[in-house]
Amino acid sequence: MPGFSVPNPCPQPWAAMTPTAAGRFCGQCQHEVVDFSAMSEAEVGAFLARPGAGTVCGLFRAGQFAPPAVVAAPRWRRWLLTGLALLSFKPLLSSCQNAPSNATAATGATEQADGLATAPQGQVTIRGRVLDDSTGLAVAGAEIFIADTPYGAVADEQGNFSFTMKQQWEAVQDGSVRLRVSGSPFVFVPQTISVAVSPAPAPLTVRLQSVPGRGQIMGKVAGHEPPQKPPL
Repeated sequence: MPGFSVPNPCPQPWAAMTPTAAGRFCGQCQHEVVDFSAMSEAEVGAFLARPGAGTVCGLFRAGQFAPPAVVAAPRWRRWLLTGLALLSFKPLLSSCQNAPSNATAATGATEQADGLATAPQGQVTIRGRVLDDSTGLAVAGAEIFIADTPYGAVADEQGNFSFTMKQQWEAVQDGSVRLRVSGSPFVFVPQTISVAVSPAPAPLTVRLQSVPGRGQIMGKVAGHEPPQKPPL
């Protein structure tokens, strides 16, 4: 689903505008400003996809399209699940005690090799995590674009991302590649970082700064497609 942003927020006061059926009318720019603040991302997308929608000014609230918070299970339920897991694990542990010790060593070696796996020759894997600088929490759904291309990755629920690209690519300049990282445009300031492609880069930690106030944002709505997997 395309993402939405307001590249150039409007400073006009919402309260001073004239109410309309869909929002308010701005006497400064002579345009109706649609109140999207109570809509879901799908509803905003459907509104903008209507025939003849054209350029639309809208009002959004900070964190409007943020992923739903994960509600932790009650403590008693976590204890119960842990106890059941231990009970089911005990017979398995007993049966494995007689297994050859070299099997465990081989498994450990395999896991270690997987952890140190590198991209094939001529390719480089860039991975990392996107965090909210003000809270230290993961920024789920953050978008990572490679330079000015439509390619990159989307961070998972833990803020982790990873993609593999060619080392010799037009996006690579002087041995490094520029990454554009952004979370919700109504919450975070986009960030640009430079990453060396050789040797294989270490995992990155990107901390996104908050937009001033994290309050309501108003202006012309721009849409974009999420990053696509890089071609190899």
